[in-house]
Amino acid sequence: MGQELQTVSVVDAAANRLRDDLFAGEYTAGQELKDTSIANEFGIARPTARMAVQQLINEGLLVRPAGYSARVRQFDAGEVNDLYRIRRLVEVEALTLIHGSSHSLEGVQRALVGFEGLKEDSSWPKISHADVAFHQAVVDAAGSPRLSAFFATLVSETRLLNALLKYQYQGGAELYAEHAHLYDMLAEPAKLPDLIEAWQEHLEVSHRFIDAHQGSEQPS
Repeated sequence: MGQELQTVSVVDAAANRLRDDLFAGEYTAGQELKDTSIANEFGIARPTARMAVQQLINEGLLVRPAGYSARVRQFDAGEVNDLYRIRRLVEVEALTLIHGSSHSLEGVQRALVGFEGLKEDSSWPKISHADVAFHQAVVDAAGSPRLSAFFATLVSETRLLNALLKYQYQGGAELYAEHAHLYDMLAEPAKLPDLIEAWQEHLEVSHRFIDAHQGSEQPS
């Protein structure tokens, strides 16, 4: 007998919607999110909204300074640089473990196929999810549970920052093409230095854009 379906509480449903809105870039970095405003927008009680907001504070997506309303987490340049530095370390290590080995790329291929279906889609939350899922699949393909678990801890911060990239890509086609090219290099396989160089450049393009526009109302 299968497991019973779990009912999602109103708090969890509100937290899920607010999280999706954050990942979609509906709120700018540092923007104030009052419990009353969230309650009115979502049609829920204020205590429920407060608990939903607290969930996202616990996840590091929002902050609530003492005596003030919650705000969208804002990263300084050092934090953005550090996140991308760690991503490069983890992902390059994964590429090194995969290259010339018998590690299966089936999970990476599945992630890319899912991404392909979004080429004509403009829904940034779906595109952002597919982006991170592809990179997670590559790390998973390295066969190191600890490396995979560590990368998973970076996902929420990565997706919050990636909300800015919707102004760079404005759809899934270009981003899919970049990932398809990286997959082809990984699957061929290309020479490891060439693969690492292409991978780091892919990350660097996003890093530069986010670093330049973090905190902007709407990047041009």
